[in-house]
Amino acid sequence: MDRYSLPRSATKLLIVALSLTSLTVRAELVSDTESGKKTMSKFMVNLARFVTWPDGTFSGPATPYKYCIYGNPVMGDFLDTAMEGKVTRERTFEIARIEPSNPDSLKSCNVAFISVTNIDEVDGVVEALTGLPILTVGEIENFAGYGGMIGFYGKGRKIALAINKNRLESGGLKGSSKLFRASTM
Repeated sequence: MDRYSLPRSATKLLIVALSLTSLTVRAELVSDTESGKKTMSKFMVNLARFVTWPDGTFSGPATPYKYCIYGNPVMGDFLDTAMEGKVTRERTFEIARIEPSNPDSLKSCNVAFISVTNIDEVDGVVEALTGLPILTVGEIENFAGYGGMIGFYGKGRKIALAINKNRLESGGLKGSSKLFRASTM
C-alpha cells in the first residue's frame, strides 16, 4: 500500500457513507444587504400594479393583496415598512409569514415570496403552486429558471427582474407590458 491509498475497508466505508448522505444543493440569495432588501420590497409593492389576477381571485373589490413570506422571515420586516399605508388598484396589502413546516398555507396567498436557498425545497414549493393564480417570487439566483414566476437578480441596490412568462400565464396571471420591459428573461 502506498502512502496515498486507503485500506480497502476504509474505502468501502467511505463509499457507503457518501451514498447515505443526501447532498443538498443550495443557491445564493441575490442580496442579503439592507439596501438590497429595501430595493426588492419596493419592487414587491409595484408588482401588484403590473400583474392582473383572474376574475374571482378576490372576494371583493377592496379585498387586500395577500403577500406571503415563505422561509426566511427577514423580508417581511422590509415589506411591512414598504407597504404601510399603500393602496394599489383600491386594494391594501396584507403580509403573512408562512412557516416552512406549513407550505400548504401558501395556497391562500396572492403573492408567495420564496426565501429559501435549498433548491429541492424551491422546486417543491413552486411545483405545489403550479397552475394556481399565485405569483411566485424568489430571491435566489435563477429562481425564474427553477420554475418560479419572477426572480430577482443583482447585488445591493442594483436589483432587476427575471420573469418566466410561461409560468406566469399558466397560473392565469397576466403581466403588463411594463412588467415585461423590466425583465431580462
